[in-house]
Amino acid sequence: MKIYSKITFLSLLFVIAFAGIVSAQHDRGMKCPMYKHGNHHCDSTEVHHWDSTDLDFFTYCFHDFHMDDFPFFKEKMKYNGHWAGVEIGINGYETSEFNMNFYPDYPYMNMNTGRSVFVNLNPFELNVNLFKNHIGFTTGLGFQLSNYYFTNNYVMLKDSAMLVAYQSKDQLGNSVNFKVNKLFISYLNLPLFFEYQTNRYRRMNSFHVTLGVIVGVRLCTYTKQDYSSIDQTYTLVDDNGNKVATYYVDKRNVRTSGAYHLNPFKVDAAFRIGWSHLNLFATYSITPMFQKNQGPELYPWTVGITLLGW
Repeated sequence: MKIYSKITFLSLLFVIAFAGIVSAQHDRGMKCPMYKHGNHHCDSTEVHHWDSTDLDFFTYCFHDFHMDDFPFFKEKMKYNGHWAGVEIGINGYETSEFNMNFYPDYPYMNMNTGRSVFVNLNPFELNVNLFKNHIGFTTGLGFQLSNYYFTNNYVMLKDSAMLVAYQSKDQLGNSVNFKVNKLFISYLNLPLFFEYQTNRYRRMNSFHVTLGVIVGVRLCTYTKQDYSSIDQTYTLVDDNGNKVATYYVDKRNVRTSGAYHLNPFKVDAAFRIGWSHLNLFATYSITPMFQKNQGPELYPWTVGITLLGW
């Protein structure tokens, strides 16, 4: 919600700034220092009066107005890629056979894809023109915040020799129904993009397509479970119903940080396409999600849209 509030605030500032420009231009139009009307030239002490020979209202009030005054319409003097900005989308993972059903080998990885949302915050961008501002190279830095929501009541263990997860049951032997059961992973990303743009002068009327890779280093990882009942002991059982361990819960939200045998680095193949400031993108990891022989062989992917680019 904080991100949406910031976007709303920025939009409000844009409206206020536009209103200020209109007001300033209108005041200058009433005493126009530069506006020429026929053979008559107004100075700062003369007041112009409308008559039937005047130009239209917009031309009169905005005689020194240019579309370049607005950043979305501004004429660009050099190649400008599509990386910096705020992005949102859904993410997931699949096997090397492009299968997203993980029964019966690792049912604890089954996820709610529609709820698994990620956010990219890309503050820095560096562009290099390669050919007449049509083709360029783009790099920069960004932060990826990924949430993977699980559909089952499995709890991952962080300190095992390899990735394992067990079902959680309450004191009556019933399966725990988590309100939230997710894995959170954050990355510091470095894009290496080559981009083609049809309009080398303006972003507003330009088609663009981008190919490249994103290199990422993992920053933070944790699992989170939201319990409906607290101050009681829960039991972890395996798929055969055997008791493995017990644990006590004294708060509703339990967050457990750990590496969970995830790869510390990733390389994603990236594709972006769009028109003007509309930018759609997708990535597919060419490196496995977990370290070799320490977890299932899964490959993450993302699909998203740029909310605010600069």
